[in-house]
Amino acid sequence: MRKITIGAVLIVVLWLSLGSLASANTIPWDLELNLFNPSGKKLTFKDFKGKILIVNFFATYCPPCQVELLEFSELYKEFKPKGVEIISFMVDEGGERLLPHLISSKGITYYVAIADEKVLSAFGWPDLLPTTFLVDREGRIVRKFVGYVGKKFLEEQISSLLKEETAKN
Repeated sequence: MRKITIGAVLIVVLWLSLGSLASANTIPWDLELNLFNPSGKKLTFKDFKGKILIVNFFATYCPPCQVELLEFSELYKEFKPKGVEIISFMVDEGGERLLPHLISSKGITYYVAIADEKVLSAFGWPDLLPTTFLVDREGRIVRKFVGYVGKKFLEEQISSLLKEETAKN
């Protein structure tokens, strides 16, 4: 019997996470978002066309998700002027009652939405939380991060994408 190395396991995990990315490499522009906001304004992904988009899936019971939500608030302040938007989708059922406090306590000014089956399906049913996608201005999913990413690393990824786009133009 062969021994399975940690490297082989990591390759399989990476391959599996990229597999769902390949099946959903472009966001569905017409998909309506179930935003959690007092105005009740309805948006679709089309409203974000031309923006770099960070799409995050989180649960209210997930400690690393809570840290990321706070960090996303800081990233949003830094990158919104450069055309970056953030949407965090809550995946847990019944968490809606916790969202007002969560949004207030984390100082969230970016979009928070409730994930429905259509959104989850469009992003390959993220099953490990948090899961975050980096989407370019054309709606292409260019990166997928499973688990806690970290503010510094995400800053580097966003900056790199901004530089790539500047070089193309």
